[in-house]
Amino acid sequence: MATITINTNLASLTAQRNLSAATTGMNTAMERLSTGFKINSGADDAAGSAVSTLMEAQISGYDVAEANATMGLTLLDTAEGVLDIVGDYLQRIRDLTEQAANGTYGTSSMNAIRTEVQQRMEEINRLCDVIDFNGIKLLDGTSAACTSEAGVNLQVSNNSGRPNIINLESSLFASAKCTALFVNGENRNASTWYIRDNQNIGDTDNVDMGFLTPALYARITGTPVTLTNGTTYDYTDRTAIQDKVYDEYDSGTGAQNVACITAICDAVYTDDATAREFLQFIDDAIENVSDRRTLIGAYMNRVESAVDAIGVQKENIVAANSSIKDADVATESSNFVKYQILQQSTATLLSTANQTPSIALNLI
Repeated sequence: MATITINTNLASLTAQRNLSAATTGMNTAMERLSTGFKINSGADDAAGSAVSTLMEAQISGYDVAEANATMGLTLLDTAEGVLDIVGDYLQRIRDLTEQAANGTYGTSSMNAIRTEVQQRMEEINRLCDVIDFNGIKLLDGTSAACTSEAGVNLQVSNNSGRPNIINLESSLFASAKCTALFVNGENRNASTWYIRDNQNIGDTDNVDMGFLTPALYARITGTPVTLTNGTTYDYTDRTAIQDKVYDEYDSGTGAQNVACITAICDAVYTDDATAREFLQFIDDAIENVSDRRTLIGAYMNRVESAVDAIGVQKENIVAANSSIKDADVATESSNFVKYQILQQSTATLLSTANQTPSIALNLI
């Protein structure tokens, strides 16, 4: 049975406890509504907080991976832009060389053709020397990506290991200078000339039948070449340019590059025969540039696919993290109103409960 006491007011204690609970609930709902998060500290949900922290690390990693892939696309786009120009220049050089291969051009006309070709070749070399991306030389063949044959690795995922990278192969960063393009992209210098001809070349059974024609070899190096059929190509007056042509290891200095190009032009644009032979060299160079642009396009498609995949993965992780950490505004709004009403009603009842012991005065 209920009793009237003075020292212990159970009704007041109960009201205080309920008021504290209502205030705590209202403060929690207010915090969640103001932050938008259901978990604001480990006390809210210890396990959920741990899972959410790991997911947020993954989300941040996906942001970085997406930025990495985008930078890779920019690198490829930069290289492709220069290769587009190089391709246009090579096509113009080919047109001029095909003109020079026609026997109707005199000395002055041939010199005019040679001058334009030389300027375009020098511009190709200049572009390849200056183009870089974040300090990586893209087209002069000197970058570590090319010399080490390691290429460039794009980190396009959160984790370590080979499956998380896209390797841009080293051939993309090989030299696109004239000194490299006109030897089919192979590293051959002037001391390792090779000869190309459909006929046997004397006793030189070890020659590579896929490189220089005898006429160009003789004209450029100043070394006579005699075929087994008795045909001799002898341009000994050209010895001044020996050891300068097609030297891919020319220290990269502008003066030597110009000397090399001058040697090529002096040798080729002399008569229609040598110009005609040089067309195959230009075709090889155009094919090299075209193949490289095709490869760049393939890599760009692959990297763009990786960016799309990163976006999907990130979206899924964000959705999962949201279900764990984000507050349901509708629920928390209802909770806030509920606890606000309970707080106000409990405060009123606490005031009444505190007055209960005063009834004892009426009994004295």
